[in-house]
Amino acid sequence: MKNSIMVIFIVLFLASILPISEGTSANHTLEITSLTINFDKTNATFIVNYDLGKIPKMYILLFGSKSIEPKINDIFSNFNYDIVKMNQDQTILNVKNISRLENGYYLHDSRKLGTSIRSIIVSTPDSPRIKEFSNLNATPNTFYRS
Repeated sequence: MKNSIMVIFIVLFLASILPISEGTSANHTLEITSLTINFDKTNATFIVNYDLGKIPKMYILLFGSKSIEPKINDIFSNFNYDIVKMNQDQTILNVKNISRLENGYYLHDSRKLGTSIRSIIVSTPDSPRIKEFSNLNATPNTFYRS
């Protein structure tokens, strides 16, 4: 009982010292700051970085990251994926069948995203160079050797 009272007191104290302007309204969308796509044969790993205000971060810290999952589902609804890891700053997705193999090359056709993303970084297994794109609302067309 004493512990729960202490936790409630700490939460109320922290909420009172944080500026209200950094909170989010109920209809606030998840703002993705960057998406890193690491292609691997027909699959890919998406590393999704996002920025939340202090109050939502505190909420996620206390109650878990399940509240982010519906927003991730909306943004990546055109993909077949499993969530590998999710926290207050980042989500890692294992995306299946994002590319197809044709004549020794893996081909990825652009797919719409549910929002515009500031920075998309693409890495392919056949090249040490990364490609960076700005302000896209779809994944870029990509091909790489098998």
